[in-house]
Amino acid sequence: MDDGEEELMRRNLLALALTAVLVGGVAAQPAGAAVVIKGVSTISGFRWKPHAVSVAKGTKVVWRAVTGTHTVTAWKGRWRKSTKIVQGTSTSFIFRRAGVFRFRCLFHSTLVNGVCRGMCGKVVVG
Repeated sequence: MDDGEEELMRRNLLALALTAVLVGGVAAQPAGAAVVIKGVSTISGFRWKPHAVSVAKGTKVVWRAVTGTHTVTAWKGRWRKSTKIVQGTSTSFIFRRAGVFRFRCLFHSTLVNGVCRGMCGKVVVG
């Protein structure tokens, strides 16, 4: 490999790394595919895994309680959902409008000055 090819490879890797940083852990999913968000126990407490997803309009999102009992409660955004799920059960919602839809577990999160801490997440619909 000559110096020009090495430089091109370095630039491509840098562009890929920057893209990953900008996406910030948001898992993109195609329209029509169901996306599963799991309520799990971690060393630092309960969390949604993944805590953020990016989906197309019309996508069904499923929240599954893998460990523990949780709520899937809408906050911020133009949507309504407040459902309790116990370990082994799930709930779902089909996102038909574009926007950012935030959710949290009432048992394992807190809101302080409009900032959610703990078991908080979001669905970005494009």
